[in-house]
Amino acid sequence: MKYLLDANAVIALLKGEPTFLEHLRAHLPTDFGLPAIVAHELYYGAYKSQRAAANLGRIEALQFEVIPFDAEDAQHASEIRAQLAGAGTPIGPYDVLIAGQARARNLVLVTHNVREFARVPQLRVEDWHGEAH
Repeated sequence: MKYLLDANAVIALLKGEPTFLEHLRAHLPTDFGLPAIVAHELYYGAYKSQRAAANLGRIEALQFEVIPFDAEDAQHASEIRAQLAGAGTPIGPYDVLIAGQARARNLVLVTHNVREFARVPQLRVEDWHGEAH
């Protein structure tokens, strides 16, 4: 596994955004993981939507491994949260958990929310929503 997908990356996939799909096709399905926190965000969005059953089906059809949040992920997330809070530049509570997991596992986080995640030291981030390479 090389990449963790943020919720907005999965949404780009589900919407069929061409540049995102072009990047995705350049890799093997096993190159990607879905943080359990992102799975929560996706399920929550589906349950509160007007088309809950259809959206739940789309999430269930995803072939990405869901990566459980473990103690090492928690340690990294806590360190990140403390560092950013101390600097007066905190990020959202779910984002800090996702960042901690990506950093703990030395994975690249694929997200369109680069501005927020760029504050996290030693976190590798890629935005596939722009032009394809």
